[in-house]
Amino acid sequence: MSGRYTRKLSFNERLFVVGNKLSPPMMNQGVFEGKGVLDVEKWRAAVAAASEANPGSRLVLRGMLGSCRWVDSGVAPPVIEIRNSGWSGNGWENAPFLKKPLDLKKGPTCEVLLLPDETMPRVIFRTHHAVMDGGGSFTWVFDVMRALRGEPCVGSRSAVTDTELAKSLDAGYRTPYPTEHLPPTGAIDGDEQGFIWRRITLSGRPHNLLGQIAIIVAREAWKYSDGIVRFAIPVDMRQHQPKLLSTANLSYAVYIEVRKDTTPEQISADIEQQLKEKREAMLTKGDDLVRYIPIWLLTAAAKMIINKRKKRGLYSISGALSNVGRIPLKLIRGGGWEATAFYPIPPLSDYVPFFLLITGSEDRVEMILSLPNQLATNGRMDAVLNSLKTGIR
Repeated sequence: MSGRYTRKLSFNERLFVVGNKLSPPMMNQGVFEGKGVLDVEKWRAAVAAASEANPGSRLVLRGMLGSCRWVDSGVAPPVIEIRNSGWSGNGWENAPFLKKPLDLKKGPTCEVLLLPDETMPRVIFRTHHAVMDGGGSFTWVFDVMRALRGEPCVGSRSAVTDTELAKSLDAGYRTPYPTEHLPPTGAIDGDEQGFIWRRITLSGRPHNLLGQIAIIVAREAWKYSDGIVRFAIPVDMRQHQPKLLSTANLSYAVYIEVRKDTTPEQISADIEQQLKEKREAMLTKGDDLVRYIPIWLLTAAAKMIINKRKKRGLYSISGALSNVGRIPLKLIRGGGWEATAFYPIPPLSDYVPFFLLITGSEDRVEMILSLPNQLATNGRMDAVLNSLKTGIR
């Protein structure tokens, strides 16, 4: 296919643009720890080659309202070397590079960071959530690694949007849930703005992991108040078109309610049934009208909604539990370096009171929790993480 790559800005991606205004940076940030040598020139050449094959990594935003589009800038994402950071790999401390915003109109909207002089040399792929989801990011990442090994890139040029893909699956419409859900760490406390994240690592391959996590976190919520606990579970819709190669945002969600007598097996069965019915592809009537509302107005409305939810202590969902799955680390190697561990850092949002990412490799599970600071005070984040550490079997 020839011509300059472009695709529409979907209503969902427009909401990520708003999210970036509210709590920047709205990023997917994938951290690979490894061993070997990180040769910056080899990485720059590999990123340039992979980005030529996947122009969705070079996008900038153009147009107004409903005519907004992503357009290939033709400029490869930068590869930036960061030395002597002193970063622990478990939080914001000594990591200002994780908070750096990326300009959607000027670009770049993706970048690669190399931290070469550490015990475990790290590589961090940063992709703006308005241009990619996790699956889209890995489409690009795997091609970067192929280029590092001297292999041909697979490439992707699909211009399908999440809305178009969802409509093609004909799953119908959903009715939004009322704003009635408990946050897992209780009501807000204090006035400190911003977010905190922490990571824990478990060994083994726990059975019904997502179900166990949902129940443990729901019990945390009930320590503070009785009420409804419901989680969003992001789902990659690429599974419905196995030949589809795309870097775009192609994930929507299914929703699970946890009751006090719910079992992990019931949660697994519920998710399986919803996926069978393609319920992750259900839209809400009027969604697409968001494309025609100015960003500033959407941002102002979102601020009002967030403040109202904080005051009430009830949210549209209790949180998001995102299972990234097991990453084949044997594919993350090249140029004299290979990955030994992977973990993503959750995107930040006051709209969601609790965001847990789950991933793993071989016999290892990583869980990374992000909370607004106002919901993490008085040891509440540590309490959740400790319950997960001790409660998962």
